[in-house]
Amino acid sequence: MLMHLVKASRAAYLCLVPSLVLAIAACANFSAIDKPISKVTPEFSKQMASERSPEMIVLVGFSGGGTRAAALACGVLKTLADTEVTTEKGRRSLLHEVDVISSVSGGSFTSAYYGLRGDKIFEEFEERFLRKNVEGALIWQVLSPVNWIPQMSSIYGRGDVAAEYYDKHIFDGATFADLKRPGAPAVVINATDLATGMRFSFTPPFFDLICADLDQYPLSRAVTASSAVPVLFTPITLKSYAGTCGFKPPAWLAEAEKGAPGR
Repeated sequence: MLMHLVKASRAAYLCLVPSLVLAIAACANFSAIDKPISKVTPEFSKQMASERSPEMIVLVGFSGGGTRAAALACGVLKTLADTEVTTEKGRRSLLHEVDVISSVSGGSFTSAYYGLRGDKIFEEFEERFLRKNVEGALIWQVLSPVNWIPQMSSIYGRGDVAAEYYDKHIFDGATFADLKRPGAPAVVINATDLATGMRFSFTPPFFDLICADLDQYPLSRAVTASSAVPVLFTPITLKSYAGTCGFKPPAWLAEAEKGAPGR
């Protein structure tokens, strides 16, 4: 499995959607906007670690299920916020002790928004996303004459329409660099690499594999890749620049490849 991920990093394009239902050929021609890096990023592990108590590790996972999943995830965050724990730094909200939030599909809207806006999610998210008819808005955008000609091209599809809508109306043009606010947990947005059928996470280790710059990548496109409904939305595509940034696979990856099927 890991062997296929390494090989996929050398392919020209990685097409990301949360399902393998679409044929691989369906994503071959769509646009990729990720930028290359000249040097790999630091290990992804201790984002703003000094803000949290060192005696505990809190990991949170959000699953999919559309708007309902996003609402459930928001409710979980509110419960964590209302729960106090005693740490060496005193009484603190359990939410502010969360180290990592990993999410997929509908849960990724909540994790990304919390990573970006912090506790303001409780003031803004319901109005900006949960109570909006996002599905209806996306259908209108797809059917709008303004988007007819772009969608006829081979480099623009319904997934791009969704990403642009989320970028404008939910995430305000934010990139992954904006998630590096003081006290924020590490947010792991997960999708599926259509070329291999494996999980692809929008994190530095995965972007290092393809020598791409995660900091400049729009948050909206990652959430679109994570939440895209197969067939209804076209895949979000990443271009691979593998071999141009000095990336060296860690020792554990080489060992895992040795034990992979077919080796």
